[in-house]
Amino acid sequence: MAEELKRKFDQSPFQKYDRIFVCKKPFQARALKEKWYEIYGKPLNVDSKLVPPLQPEIDMIFCKKKEMTAVELKYFQRKGNGLNHSFYEGIEQALALLRWGFDYVALWHLYASSITKEELWFYGGWTWWFIQTPHKYGGLGLPLEFTFMKVRITNQGYDFPIIQPRWKTRPIELEELRPPYDPSFQMTSPHPNPLTRDPQVKELRTSLEKWLSISHS
Repeated sequence: MAEELKRKFDQSPFQKYDRIFVCKKPFQARALKEKWYEIYGKPLNVDSKLVPPLQPEIDMIFCKKKEMTAVELKYFQRKGNGLNHSFYEGIEQALALLRWGFDYVALWHLYASSITKEELWFYGGWTWWFIQTPHKYGGLGLPLEFTFMKVRITNQGYDFPIIQPRWKTRPIELEELRPPYDPSFQMTSPHPNPLTRDPQVKELRTSLEKWLSISHS
């Protein structure tokens, strides 16, 4: 789905980003891997081949001027009487991306068109509440952007309209918005990465920028 989303952004008449990278694997770059071990150390008393990397793949990276946003994608499909993922799928990977020094980190849940409105609410709506809502209102208030979308197949390929829960209505409603690549849709990022000022995170961010500058999107 990362490639499909990138294609939609690339086809938009208004380019919101300077560059978009998909499915990048920083641990395959020797310089980045060595920098990671230099900062955080190698696993102790265990063969490093047996230890999974903190972030084996970054699904999408959006670059605009000096800002970089990393996105973790999870695609939900029907499996038996339920779905193939739990509602909290991807949160741990998104949190791990903060240590790479991205300005913003987002988690996008994509839902197959066969998934019902009730399931969308149960999975996407409550995940949004869990991640974005401040502690005093019962959420975690994590420094992550969370968005959930429907995956719709059209004559022009895939489409990804954003789903927005409306909490002030009873019963709570789900409103379908324009997709993120639509020229008229305004993407906001009110949750910046709190680790960007850390000296070690800054070092890793610099190494990541150098790697991306010679990498292909």
